[in-house]
Amino acid sequence: MSSENNRIQNEVKEWMSKEDKLKSIFGKSPGIERSFGIEKLKFFRMLLFKYGKTKSLDELITVQFLKHEYKNLKHKLYPNVFKRLFNDAVNSIVFERIHKPAYLKDLDANKKALEVQLKNTGFAQVWDKVVHQMKEEQLNFYIPVSYHISEKERLDHSLHFAKDVQGAYRFEGFTSTLHTDSIPSGRSTHHFKNETSEYFNVDEAYNMLAGRSVLKNGTWKQFNFYDKDLSENYRMHEFPQDYGYRVENVLALLPLKNTDGETFYDLCSSLKEGKIEEAVLLIEGREVKTFIEANPRFKTLNFYNDRMQKISLKELERGCKIQQVKKPEMHIETSSRKMTPKF
Repeated sequence: MSSENNRIQNEVKEWMSKEDKLKSIFGKSPGIERSFGIEKLKFFRMLLFKYGKTKSLDELITVQFLKHEYKNLKHKLYPNVFKRLFNDAVNSIVFERIHKPAYLKDLDANKKALEVQLKNTGFAQVWDKVVHQMKEEQLNFYIPVSYHISEKERLDHSLHFAKDVQGAYRFEGFTSTLHTDSIPSGRSTHHFKNETSEYFNVDEAYNMLAGRSVLKNGTWKQFNFYDKDLSENYRMHEFPQDYGYRVENVLALLPLKNTDGETFYDLCSSLKEGKIEEAVLLIEGREVKTFIEANPRFKTLNFYNDRMQKISLKELERGCKIQQVKKPEMHIETSSRKMTPKF
């Protein structure tokens, strides 16, 4: 771990910066120095509690120096051994009853928020593994998830977690790899960041890696599988609201069999998430089943048959008309038996 990633050093530097600013305002009298020393002692105690079990060798070395500085500062502030012991006892009570519970409460809130994030992104099943790694005080860790979508598709995920300087864990995001024959390379990989402004769930990630478009914050997004950035992530085609694509308007032009409000809304929502959905059309009085997906680039929909082969709406209509004009074969039975007239 570099010094830039040493959390103890970073917190100490931040403390010293604040201390220098305050001293420039209030001066450096003996009374001010002592007040800062008392606060620094509390700060050191909290650092020792937070990082005493760190897994980083660099931080463990820093902890040893911190213990030495903590001891020296105590002796400087309380040279009298009895006052020092009394102060230790009082500060221990205050720390255990106030500072420590407040810090643990924040960690508990962080833990609950993390669980909600995993649930929202579709990874609730890995929560127990995440908790185990958190108990181990790991600074950075990855949780792998792998499963088959179908016989021809496998999806691998790697979830990344990191611990910040406040002791809280962050869900950084996940890297997903889709193994399939439906895209040019047969394998697509992308890292999805977990950002407050925009995040993708596991279903949206799969749909995008399969080549479909997803609507996020009013903008349709689709991977360009032939263009990557410096991080080896796909660059995106983006079609904002001003581009003029409304999947609701395009769907409204289709002769859908079921057009009631709730069904139509659910179909629109699924297409916006990048899903491919079954739809039943009424063409020439016949029910025609097809599968559809959003195509914002050309402001239309893509159609597939039951073998997931791409076809056009005209082909669907033409196929239906051909079946309409095709006459059923007639089977006429003839009998060689002679009828004898009755008189």
